[in-house]
Amino acid sequence: GVSSPVRAFKSVGGNPVVFDRVKGAYAYDVDGNHYIDYVGTWGPAILGHADDDVLAAVSKTMAKGTSFGAPSPLENELAKMVIDAVPSVEMVRFTNSGTEACMGMLRLVRAYTDREKIIKFEGCYHGHADSFLVQAGSGVATLGLPDSPGVPKAATKATLCAEYNNLDSVKAIFDANKDEIAAVILEPVVGNSGFIKPDKEFLKGIRKLSEENGALLVFDEVMT
Repeated sequence: GVSSPVRAFKSVGGNPVVFDRVKGAYAYDVDGNHYIDYVGTWGPAILGHADDDVLAAVSKTMAKGTSFGAPSPLENELAKMVIDAVPSVEMVRFTNSGTEACMGMLRLVRAYTDREKIIKFEGCYHGHADSFLVQAGSGVATLGLPDSPGVPKAATKATLCAEYNNLDSVKAIFDANKDEIAAVILEPVVGNSGFIKPDKEFLKGIRKLSEENGALLVFDEVMT
């Protein structure tokens, strides 16, 4: 993660834990406490923190410079590794954050379909761009009401919310917005409102509904 306001602990109480160093599976805070780290910096530390081989490779690469502002061989090598690892991926674009990736996705699906509206799901997080900060309560699930102070209502009018694992709620939105939906975006496995496993038929059903309605299906995928 980035410098997220979530780290202020306001929603859970207490004072934030401030870390001094990490190594392997362990984290050490500024007060000298020792933790087993099950977070792994939200995914990237898959080999553990400060792995010796990783540090050596980073050090060797940093000697060449830390930023070029132009293409470099390593980004192409990494892109090919991603393509080889994920069968459905044919092309890769790197971004600085998940928010930036989703903002680019939003523009892409709207340009491709020549439509504006998107469907997202309650509890699914796709970054802090205005279009995605929509509250999906029981009575306002499809009204596009902003969920964060500072987000204008106009920015969320084209964002419609459905209920996760409820295919009928998705169909209802498609039926009410015929030929207006550019894309459906979701976390295939929800991780931002607790862990919610999808029904297999739910994912298959969304694929079918999207195809039938000329909309794209976007997986905001970072876990599975």
